[in-house]
Amino acid sequence: MTGTSTIYVVGAGSIGMPLAALLSARGASVVAVRTSREGIASTIVEPTVELADWQAITARVEMVSLSELENMDGGIVALTAKATANAAIAQKLKRLSPELPLVLMQNGVHVERAFLDAGFTNLYRCVLYATGQPASDGEGYRFREVAKSPIGAVNGDPDTARALAAQLTTPGFRFRYEADIERQVWKKAIVNAAFNSICPLANIDNGVFHRDPTLAAMAETILAEAGEVAERLGITFAPGELMEQLLLISRRADGQLISTLQDLNHGKETEIEFLNLEIARVGTSLTPPVDTPVTRTLGELIAARSRQTRGA
Repeated sequence: MTGTSTIYVVGAGSIGMPLAALLSARGASVVAVRTSREGIASTIVEPTVELADWQAITARVEMVSLSELENMDGGIVALTAKATANAAIAQKLKRLSPELPLVLMQNGVHVERAFLDAGFTNLYRCVLYATGQPASDGEGYRFREVAKSPIGAVNGDPDTARALAAQLTTPGFRFRYEADIERQVWKKAIVNAAFNSICPLANIDNGVFHRDPTLAAMAETILAEAGEVAERLGITFAPGELMEQLLLISRRADGQLISTLQDLNHGKETEIEFLNLEIARVGTSLTPPVDTPVTRTLGELIAARSRQTRGA
């Protein structure tokens, strides 16, 4: 892995395309790889990304469908596609370049399983502290960084994880190395279990929790339930740490729509299986089990609504 290596951003959506554009604007060699559409031959696009404080960048990005990508010779793979497609993507990437460092830029519990099962041995997790959505005019993206996003090794090595964080960092989207990435995974998954269930069901933006004490209290119930599951796994949080994180994200992502609400609005499958429902499954599997009634029920409501919007 060198400073001139190509960065393959697999998943050219509301997180992937801003990442690719910001990297390209920095001068990196980038390929944005579409996973939701097949048959797109290599082409150049020029997405505009609106950042905080009304800053905006426009960059030239090479884009291609995963089905049309013939090889990945050296570089990094940053996966930003929905975790619901991980099993299929793992098999496709395994045929192309299973040895390249693969960074899973997906929030949720156990999203790495498909890649471990497929035999990937250079695997890293990134916990995303950023939000993105299509711009209101339908052109480009509205992107907000909340904090530096941590990257740590699943079965790779710490030095590579540090190098990946440095190579992926741009002024608008920053990364950092994290030794205890599992704690960060659970922290963000627990907070996301609140955002990705309450915000879509209330049909409201991420800023609601610092504006509405009633919904903030509901979120706090989810944090308590899921936090107990994590604690039973040996992952502990300081008193108030999870709520502080939720409110920080809520304030800095005011006006942004959570990915699950975007998915429901567009009839797409959500990632609730890796959030509320996986946390509930882990709790049930413990001895004695940890019940998570609010976390589970809100997750089941999202899953039911997703099936309805997709006609499944």
